[in-house]
Amino acid sequence: MIIKLRRLPDINSDCQLQATPYWAYGRMAVLYDGSFWFGDLNSSHPTVTKVGWYWAVDRKGDLAVSARGAGVDGEALFGKYKPVLARLIEELVKRRIIRKPESITLIG
Repeated sequence: MIIKLRRLPDINSDCQLQATPYWAYGRMAVLYDGSFWFGDLNSSHPTVTKVGWYWAVDRKGDLAVSARGAGVDGEALFGKYKPVLARLIEELVKRRIIRKPESITLIG
């Protein structure tokens, strides 16, 4: 699986999603209490979000992630917040949005 750091749009409907190269889309966050939050297309980041991101899966099964705020928040997913990225992958596998990856390549 390839994970790309991209600038994803804020998609809120199936119609908007169909106009993109993605077939699945959502949001994720670390909350002020330190817990992980996962949302799908029909979600909004909670008011208690400390740091938030967007995620999208393209038709090849690759994952794109994007910062909600500053660009450094996106880069932090490949560094300081790498465990959050791992948690996202676990959640996507659990919900059968992606298959469990045999290998992962990060592209910043």
